[in-house]
Amino acid sequence: MTKHDVIATYIGEQVELTFQQMLQSIAGRKRSTTDIDKGLEKIWLDFQSALKKFLKNHKLSTATLRAPYLQQSEAYFFQLKEDYLSETQEAYPIKIMSLIYENIKQQVEADFNNKMSDVIKKNQGNTLEIDSEIEKIWVDCQEEIKAFLKERKIATVALRAPYLQWAEDCLIKRKEAYESASEDAYLIKIPSTIYHQIAQQVAFTFQQMKEAIAGQKDSQQDVDDQIARIWANFAKGLETFLRNKDFTTRAKRKPYIKHSEASFLACLEQYQNEEHQPYPIKLRPTTLFSDPPPRQILSTEARLRLGQQHFHIARGLKAYWRSETLLMPTAQQCLGHLYLSLIYCSGCSDLTQLVAIGNRLLEEEKEKEKMCHPLSGYSTLYRSDYKKITNPLVLSYCMPHRYYGNEIKDKKIYQWRHVWFNPYAQLFLHILKQQAEDLQPQHPRKVLEAILSVFENLKKQLKVSEQIAALKKILQSEDQDLIEITALKPFQHVNLALEIHPDLSLDMCLSEVLQNHLKTVSLTAEDQGVAWFNTLKSTNDLVKVEYGILPLETETAKPVVITAHQQLNELPFELDFFEQERAPAGKNKQSQRQRHQQQFKQWRNIQTRLSVKKAALAGDNYKECNLIEAQLRLLSWIFYLRKEEKENGKKLKLSSIKRYLSSFAKDYFFHIYMYDNDLEQMNVEHYEQLYASILNRIDERAETQREYTDTRTQGRAQYAFGRLKDFHAFCQKEYPENVPAVSSFDHSDFQRIQFCQAKLISPQLFIQLKKTVIQKIEACSTQKEKVHLQLLLLMYILAYRLGCRLNEIRGLTLGEIICPQLLWKDDPGNQTVAIRITLKNNVYRRLKSQNAQRQLDLNAVLLDDELQAVKSYLLHCFQQPNNKKANEQLVFEIGGEILSELYISKMTRLLFDEVIKPDHGYTFHSFRHSAATHLAIAWLGSKEMVMTYTDYSWQQAKSMRKHLFGEQAIRHEAVIQHKWRLLADWMGHSSIEQTASHYLHTLDLLAIDRIYNTPCVVHPAVLNRHYDREETEAVDLNRDSQHRKCFEREQPVLGIDQKVQPYLMPKMQFELKPLSYKVIYTYLNTYQDAEIQAPHIVDNLDIWIKRALWLAVKWQVPSFSKLGWNLDNAASIEKKYLSDLYDKQIKTKLKPKSLQLFIALKDLLKEKVLSALAVLIQHGKLRRNQFCFQCRFDAQQKPKMDWEMQDFIEGMQLLLPEDVQLQYDNYPVDLTQKSREIHVYFIDQQSNKNITLSLAFDLLLEAVQHPSLWE
Repeated sequence: MTKHDVIATYIGEQVELTFQQMLQSIAGRKRSTTDIDKGLEKIWLDFQSALKKFLKNHKLSTATLRAPYLQQSEAYFFQLKEDYLSETQEAYPIKIMSLIYENIKQQVEADFNNKMSDVIKKNQGNTLEIDSEIEKIWVDCQEEIKAFLKERKIATVALRAPYLQWAEDCLIKRKEAYESASEDAYLIKIPSTIYHQIAQQVAFTFQQMKEAIAGQKDSQQDVDDQIARIWANFAKGLETFLRNKDFTTRAKRKPYIKHSEASFLACLEQYQNEEHQPYPIKLRPTTLFSDPPPRQILSTEARLRLGQQHFHIARGLKAYWRSETLLMPTAQQCLGHLYLSLIYCSGCSDLTQLVAIGNRLLEEEKEKEKMCHPLSGYSTLYRSDYKKITNPLVLSYCMPHRYYGNEIKDKKIYQWRHVWFNPYAQLFLHILKQQAEDLQPQHPRKVLEAILSVFENLKKQLKVSEQIAALKKILQSEDQDLIEITALKPFQHVNLALEIHPDLSLDMCLSEVLQNHLKTVSLTAEDQGVAWFNTLKSTNDLVKVEYGILPLETETAKPVVITAHQQLNELPFELDFFEQERAPAGKNKQSQRQRHQQQFKQWRNIQTRLSVKKAALAGDNYKECNLIEAQLRLLSWIFYLRKEEKENGKKLKLSSIKRYLSSFAKDYFFHIYMYDNDLEQMNVEHYEQLYASILNRIDERAETQREYTDTRTQGRAQYAFGRLKDFHAFCQKEYPENVPAVSSFDHSDFQRIQFCQAKLISPQLFIQLKKTVIQKIEACSTQKEKVHLQLLLLMYILAYRLGCRLNEIRGLTLGEIICPQLLWKDDPGNQTVAIRITLKNNVYRRLKSQNAQRQLDLNAVLLDDELQAVKSYLLHCFQQPNNKKANEQLVFEIGGEILSELYISKMTRLLFDEVIKPDHGYTFHSFRHSAATHLAIAWLGSKEMVMTYTDYSWQQAKSMRKHLFGEQAIRHEAVIQHKWRLLADWMGHSSIEQTASHYLHTLDLLAIDRIYNTPCVVHPAVLNRHYDREETEAVDLNRDSQHRKCFEREQPVLGIDQKVQPYLMPKMQFELKPLSYKVIYTYLNTYQDAEIQAPHIVDNLDIWIKRALWLAVKWQVPSFSKLGWNLDNAASIEKKYLSDLYDKQIKTKLKPKSLQLFIALKDLLKEKVLSALAVLIQHGKLRRNQFCFQCRFDAQQKPKMDWEMQDFIEGMQLLLPEDVQLQYDNYPVDLTQKSREIHVYFIDQQSNKNITLSLAFDLLLEAVQHPSLWE
């Protein structure tokens, strides 16, 4: 017996003994008890422990080697347990929770009972949706089982295979039990149960072999050949089946092929046991696999070793560069040294970057020759007034990228970056120009050959044999293949040399930036001009234009994931394609074959109807024609797929076709409708835009769903990409004249184009913006406009400092403000108070993702004057009377109104138009980009970076770091990593990769800030030879400025030449209510006289309340309508009438309105308003929901009143809100009627509802505070 057989026999015997021991302990027991279950668990654990010792003694010391035998013991034990439960009538329910099989079974049954059953109930009748959702649930279940197995150190595909097969068996059994329980049960389709399908197919294949044996008439050799052919056909079909399941590599297919072979051996064993004289089948299928070595995970020691290797190469290169023998006889070697300096000094080891930098240098030289914007790509890292420190030279360049960037040229996307143009690179470029060599356009082969020429020349001084061999191997590739290469294997770990350099402080995140492993973009040349160079308009040049306030509306900002089905609801045409299939009448249940035939028959009928419909339209409506043509093409594709499968002898399931369609069909129809082009006239560009839109939308929807659910949807766009590629290939074949070839499917996988709108608002630009807003505030004609523009300015501050999105700021509620001092409505004066914002979902908005729920500290990032302005406004908000709950009261709501999102977007664009120029591309979202970038600099940059690119002082930056990170982090701030995690959390992202790719535009500069401060020494002879100098000692080029003069402009490079002087926030007034409001509100809520701090109000306090009490009674109580004003009698009036009037306003379901501010009116208009209020006080009666005025006439039909109704109407209209209309009945008075009352009421123009009762209390507040009305 082999070693394997010995171990297997031992395991079988020991499992049986263990199971017998368990049966003895539960003898006579029928119900589960805790003590017995613990005893059974202990027996099993003891067995497992003994088995591990046995295996260890047989030199199976690692978990990987022991895993198959442990699995075998569990499988055998579980089989014994299942046999016991099925054969014993009143069996004890044995459960061993440490059994992996037990855990898997419970997981599968839980998902079936809780999730799959709910899906079937929820989507009754929608078979496509049910199948899709169940498929997702099963995939999720498999992933959870894999994670569980990984925790148990069962990590390889081969070891997981039997457990996953067991999971499928559990699912199949549960499915069969469910379907047999009821005749009306839904027939669940689970195509992902691969192991079960393979086992069934093997059993069918073995049956074919038995039939061949039974009908044998030929020789035994012929039978053996026939059996081999049957298995070969099965194996070929299995390969195709697995490839269609996206198991594209042999490593992925291995466990399933092994499973098929094991299933065959099981069938063979059963056959030999059942047959009296079995045929001696010789076939023993065994597929050989060459398993690749496991992926190497670098340990700290390994990283250190690789880093030291490149560190020594870098040191050797620098030793050569500072030697007197530094010679570069050819331009190729000169270029090679330049590229090596970029690799080992600047950390740029990406081939695409090196090529782009070489071509950028060529462009610079051409521009210099033409004297056309010379040297536009160079700049210094810090402000030009830093004279005592090294100010490194930075080169800006762009490189092509397949799917990510921030500029599009000639239909290609480009990624802008910065690189440290180190002094050695400057020297080698200078030498190259001295050699009178024209810099030629660079491509990958030239770069690699230049580097190789240097290594070949220095291979005796440097240990670079590995690099030379790797470079030669790469150069054997075709030019097109070289273009696809990015990371160079010979320099794969060169960043580690920079990380371990004792003079540098490069952390792992910035190291990934240098290697181009972390996606990020720098500003384009144009955007750098706006942000950092002096291209802004001066304050005197700003165009002073006043723009009107847009209609103010309160909006509910709640982004909703728009599904593909919801998109189709927007189409004005009916889509026959999605017509539900109908079962034939009189049949309750159809076979699968009948259902398939019925569906294809229905699709044929739809195709016929659509063809007739298209002919009838004859181009009358091209959009509807497009939709019909799109449906016809998809239907033709369906029938083509079916025909092709039949011709190839394969069977394409209906469920597969439906899955193909569900992946992209609805999005395809929607985008066809949205395009303004005739489908039959579309060109290459139109098709590429169409497919990009479809795939991007699918991927965006899947990404949003991943944020809110645990559903794994990362493969949806990739799957749709494959199906759409097949569909387009069919259309090309079927409609060659109308469908061109496109480049959208040149690659084998889908990558969503990510265009990063990298716009940065520098401190200078923000100051200009604030000045412009303040100018507009001062020029406002009404208090309402002034208040809302002040709030807009506060929104800008929060967005600029905190990085909040527009909907996060507009939807901010008082319940999300954490500040105890303000919450208790105490005015802290100039004292510092701690203010934090907790962003979470509320009734006004839904955050973009779960990670967007975060807490932000205003004290940490706002400047002092900004914090004081925000604090004052928040105190005002908390002190305002309000009947709303704190989590429903919007912070930026005034009088029930908040600036609309459309208004804010338009106003922001217009403000930037004035400060910069039109077509600038800046939006409100640019504040978020700026906040992320400036916070990264403030938290991780040097003093020079902070003082150059932000408006924080160095002391503020240090206080911010101490406040956010703590003392311990400050001691190791150069390399500590959790700052990046905090930055991602602050921005509401799950990872720093997400923040970097969308919002961080100075990561290259931060990396340069960490690596430039290293000596770059050259021999004096070299310097004298190439720069005509007379040096006698070695010179550190990093500290030498003379050699760099050819790269500097006459004017300072950066527009940020000096520290930004802050522009202090002005004092703001946010009140839209009359002053009497706070007095009377306090009185009504306390039933005692309120106290106000202002002296001029204290004198009038009592009389305001008395006037209000008197006027409320006079308006509402008929018997008091002729009551004259008397100060002494007013104090005795009951307070309930004033309280009732206030309650009528508060309890209304309509949005509250605010009167125009009296103090904001001109003097002539004020007189008219006072006249109208006087009439309202003396003659008005509030009846139901209108004011009534009694008109009296003498015998000559002339009015006996001393007031004019027209004057009242004109004066009252001046006081009403803009969207409220004054209406009246019986004016002029109809003298023929008995009633001579004029009825006046106020109508909200938006809702068309009467809001007289809501405005009555505000009119009372306005009336009581004017002494002239009460004389």
